[in-house]
Amino acid sequence: MNERVSGAAVFTVSELDAPEYAPNRGVFLAGILGKARGDGFGLYRGTINPGCEIAREIHPEASETVYILAGQAVATVEDQEVALGPGRVIHIDKNVHHGLRNIGEEILDFIVIGHPDF
Repeated sequence: MNERVSGAAVFTVSELDAPEYAPNRGVFLAGILGKARGDGFGLYRGTINPGCEIAREIHPEASETVYILAGQAVATVEDQEVALGPGRVIHIDKNVHHGLRNIGEEILDFIVIGHPDF
């Protein structure tokens, strides 16, 4: 149930009409907050199946922060690789090539914040 309190909104993600998309094979993303609500940032929940990845991409106007909830990943940032696991966070500046690959045997579960929303 969505609630409105002074200066805030409280809701359950499953109740939202969140945009969902699959940018690459084995990748699922759901937008929770973003341009549609008029927010200055995007909040996404994502999963990547074992052996799958978000292909290298670039956001010329937005930075991106990824918080790993479960699973094991490798983030590619320009020509460098960084190992990520539960509790690790990576912040990627705008206009930087990056990607995210699930290197584990379980589903990679993560949250993404884009600022501003992309």
